[in-house]
Amino acid sequence: MARAAAAEAAAARAAAAAVAAAQPTLQELARKRLVELQELLDEEGEAFIREEVQKFLMSEKNDEKSADTDTRAPEIYPTQAESSDSRDGAAEVRERLIRAVTAILNPLKNPPPLQEHCVVTLHTLCKNVIDHPNDDRYRLVKATSRTMTQKVLRCVGGEQFLYAAGWTKVTVNYEGYYRCDTAAVSSATLRCAEDVLSKNLTLCRDKAARHERLKTKEKDDAARQKQELRRAIEEDKARRREAEERKRAAKASGASM
Repeated sequence: MARAAAAEAAAARAAAAAVAAAQPTLQELARKRLVELQELLDEEGEAFIREEVQKFLMSEKNDEKSADTDTRAPEIYPTQAESSDSRDGAAEVRERLIRAVTAILNPLKNPPPLQEHCVVTLHTLCKNVIDHPNDDRYRLVKATSRTMTQKVLRCVGGEQFLYAAGWTKVTVNYEGYYRCDTAAVSSATLRCAEDVLSKNLTLCRDKAARHERLKTKEKDDAARQKQELRRAIEEDKARRREAEERKRAAKASGASM
């Protein structure tokens, strides 16, 4: 009985040692996959933003080039000056919106699921105001609502995009709200914000779906490794029991002789 107990204790110690030896390997694998995921998302998100910025800058250069081809000194009328100012203002607004979206799509600050929630929510807010310009229900959003706190304000760059799109923070009846005053905010600004968000909707959804697939795969791999480790431990216990039984049988046969 003492030998059997000693064998069981040795098997338990061996199993514990095997688990302790395998644990760092699982942790290192998880960290490696997390780094690979962040690098992949960072490359795709930054490439998309760089492409959008490059397109916008190229369009601005084309406008300047077409204006330079006319060597005549045109007479500037007030309406033309206002049009030039409006173009400069639109370019500045779009630059702020793209900068805010870049912050939202940063995988080192916001995980892909949160990026998707933020972009979808902001798109819905802006589109509702565009589709219902005279409905006050869509122009005032409670700052402490679950949707705003969990999907927009929690995301780095979410509030920045709201301000760039023309939303302001106000207090109504001692409570904080975000308001989009259509009298102060031009429809062009809202449409520009809606356009920037629309171009990122598919990207955010693809990134979130890929993130969930990789997360599920990591869980499955970890579960499979644990199962293989348990099987190895059980096989080791079985081999030890068989070896102990053979020793007892050999000792018994030697004693009988």
